Amino acid sequence: MNDTNMPTHILAAFAKGKSLSSSEVAELVPTKRSLVTVKRQLGMLSRAGYLKQSGGGRSVKYALTKKGWLLKPFNVKQYLSAEPDSRLMQSRFQFDVFEPPYVNLFTDAELTQLEEATGIYHENAQHSDPSTRKKELMRFIVEFSWKTSRIEGNTYDLISTERLLLFGEKSPEHTEYEAQMILNQRAALEFILENQELWKDLKVSSLEKLHGLVVEKLGIARNLRRTIVGITGTNYRPLESEFQIRDALELLFQNISRSTNVYEKALWSVLGLSYIQPFVDGNKRTGRLLANAILIAHNYAPISYRSVEERAYKEACLVFYEQNSVEPFKQLFTEQYIFAANNYNTGSIGA
Repeated sequence: MNDTNMPTHILAAFAKGKSLSSSEVAELVPTKRSLVTVKRQLGMLSRAGYLKQSGGGRSVKYALTKKGWLLKPFNVKQYLSAEPDSRLMQSRFQFDVFEPPYVNLFTDAELTQLEEATGIYHENAQHSDPSTRKKELMRFIVEFSWKTSRIEGNTYDLISTERLLLFGEKSPEHTEYEAQMILNQRAALEFILENQELWKDLKVSSLEKLHGLVVEKLGIARNLRRTIVGITGTNYRPLESEFQIRDALELLFQNISRSTNVYEKALWSVLGLSYIQPFVDGNKRTGRLLANAILIAHNYAPISYRSVEERAYKEACLVFYEQNSVEPFKQLFTEQYIFAANNYNTGSIGA
């Protein structure tokens, strides 16, 4: 193990709310290093804001700061290889995820990548005509509607989705429910495009309207849920009270308003709604739509998730639910944004 990997391995030794001494950390890193080396790395991580110290002398202990647990790297496959009952996790909703202090999620290098991609997106739009941008918008709507539904288990393929959305042809090999799910995505995107100012100052009422379009004719209850929901594959349990859910959403919206850039606003939207689970069903679909609403309202590239692996998406969500680390999902989000900015020439859509 190179010393350049040491910070990652040291952070992996910590769990949220758990304090360790330098000697305990030295015992937990996978390849042994001297106590002097471990202490040097702990000092570096403390100065960088990932760890905080308590105690003094030989009784010094270290624990993750909010920056530390939000941005803690994870080997997702290794972590999820254990059964849910065997994983040490945050099994209940954690309000401090959205409470101050605010933590910048993207490094300067990551922001540079994202800004370069946005620059390409804007440049491509300047060199295309309205007819081309209209076709590109339709291509985005088709590919987003297909993939966002696919992530939720819909079995429509991309070509069948295109036939459905462009010509109203429902596939006889698929259920009416699956067709309606896809049609709802288009309707929700059209609502977003026609009401862009709504997404610059988020409100629960706007979110409920968006969710209502997502679940139209699917037999799913609208508005904030009043029942308990569970999530397959994890022992994490979302909030149960409608009043707590409303409070959590308000905290999320405040956190989004404090975000220092549009990428973080969008990332918090898609991940935050998935974590809160404010509705009986359709939460992740609504989250992906809300993130795109924010991107579109600020003239950034919307994300189709076309190239994402469904399993990888769900696993990144599980890590956030259980450990409150945004890092796996942030990597996925960044990759998908760069892909979208380079592949869709929609320009200032709907403006």
